[in-house]
Amino acid sequence: MLGAAPASAHAELIETDPVEGAVVETAPDTVTLTFNEPVRLTSQEVAVYDAEGDEVDSTAGANGTEVTVDLAGAADLADGTYVVSWNVLSGDGHPISGALTFSVGAPSASVTAAPEPQSSSTAVTVVRDVVAVVTYVGLLLAAGLALFLALVLPRTWTGTETRARLRRLLTYAAAAGAAGIVLQVPVAAVYGQGLELTDVVSAFDPGLVVNELLSAVMVLAGLGVAVWAASDAPPDRTRGWLLAGGAVLALAGPSVVGHTRAYEPSPLLVAADVLHLVAGAAWFGGLVGLVLSLRALAGREVVAASTLARFSTLAGGLLLAVAATGTFLAWRIVGSWSGLVETRYGWLLLAKVAIALLVAGLGGWNRWRTLSTVTRAVGFGDRERAAAAVTRTVRAEAVLLAALLGVTGVLVNQSPRPAPVTAASGTTGVGAATAGDLRVLAVMDPRRTGSNTLLVQVQDAAGEPYDPPVNPVVSLRTEGLDLGTVVVTPIAAGTYRGEVVVPRAGEWEVQVGIALSRFDNPVTTLRLNVRP
Repeated sequence: MLGAAPASAHAELIETDPVEGAVVETAPDTVTLTFNEPVRLTSQEVAVYDAEGDEVDSTAGANGTEVTVDLAGAADLADGTYVVSWNVLSGDGHPISGALTFSVGAPSASVTAAPEPQSSSTAVTVVRDVVAVVTYVGLLLAAGLALFLALVLPRTWTGTETRARLRRLLTYAAAAGAAGIVLQVPVAAVYGQGLELTDVVSAFDPGLVVNELLSAVMVLAGLGVAVWAASDAPPDRTRGWLLAGGAVLALAGPSVVGHTRAYEPSPLLVAADVLHLVAGAAWFGGLVGLVLSLRALAGREVVAASTLARFSTLAGGLLLAVAATGTFLAWRIVGSWSGLVETRYGWLLLAKVAIALLVAGLGGWNRWRTLSTVTRAVGFGDRERAAAAVTRTVRAEAVLLAALLGVTGVLVNQSPRPAPVTAASGTTGVGAATAGDLRVLAVMDPRRTGSNTLLVQVQDAAGEPYDPPVNPVVSLRTEGLDLGTVVVTPIAAGTYRGEVVVPRAGEWEVQVGIALSRFDNPVTTLRLNVRP
């Protein structure tokens, strides 16, 4: 029920140092971003911006799953909020981006959004999807026909004319698959860098498309072997092995750019990925092969029955293989039921499942209703009509599977994860107020109902952190509810932290009293908004 395409899960940011939203006493020399799989940097630079949107000198490098950003002159950075805007290339050639926000000393009252990462136009995305559809249809049809010639069509039947038609179609499909896999390389190069098709020559970097190049070599080699081994005559044992081996090698190519290696258990996921494609190709190619063969076999009951029996037996196993491997891949990569309805990937996957179920239904009808007319047919006219009925149903299955592959071509270019969130301009949730000659800042994290961390900083007239003689007295209240005093402890110069449970959303008042002397005890009130 959950048969999936080899999924493109894309890399995910799983850890940062400092953590998102952290307030540190001094600026770090290096910011580290850790992903769940190896990533690469592109022509789009990783950049650091201060709260006003001015760029801070920095350099970035990638090593496996880690991206490090070195801050030049970190010791001289002023207090306030900083945004690290990052852009990397995941293993499947998809660019991903995001922003890490941290503060030195205390958060800024407002922050300017980092520049939007450069992204390719819709034209590049459309070309990418079209090329992927052509590649998958051509690859699976060519490999499937090779498997049909090797495993299904009886070698005892010469069928020179029919075999010639199958070989021509195999050759044309292989040419389409080969052209598509070759075109995917330059398209991936520009798409991964957020560029346009006009930049394909000037911006082509082989280092960014190593996996795509390896995938293309495997597909081209496998399809080449399959085309060479196909002939107008029944294949001998050697050619049969070459047909099947070439098909499997070509079908293993897409797994090189998939993300199954990024999930555990990786070897099992890669094997399921390849088996999924092999089963799908044998199913699709077998149906097309039957469409081209059944009419010619109408007067040859023994050969026709053998061909149909072989494919019927094979199709049952293929359906189970597609369902089992697809379910396993979807479980490991989509990861949740909500992912099926919260992402474009999930909706395309559901569409693919619906088409697959329809094809399976037609196949069941063909197996238990239509094929029975073949076995009961007597006379040449009855056999012709029975063969025509089977051919119509099989043709409908093949058309639906071609549509399913079209959905797959778009599906593999989608991410099963929600789009990354980038830092937006505007308020950072910091409240500010004056207390005599002092300035007081306060912020809550995550500013949602439930457990929150409350940070309070006292500053002098120059904006420098100021240590009062004793810890400030902090209390929290909202309309109709008073949480009383919040215990705060010093964590840096003039900076204090406390833990508080906020029971409901809305505007909360943070009252801060600062005992400067026996007679001087200014009190100020700040307002913070808490979200549900």
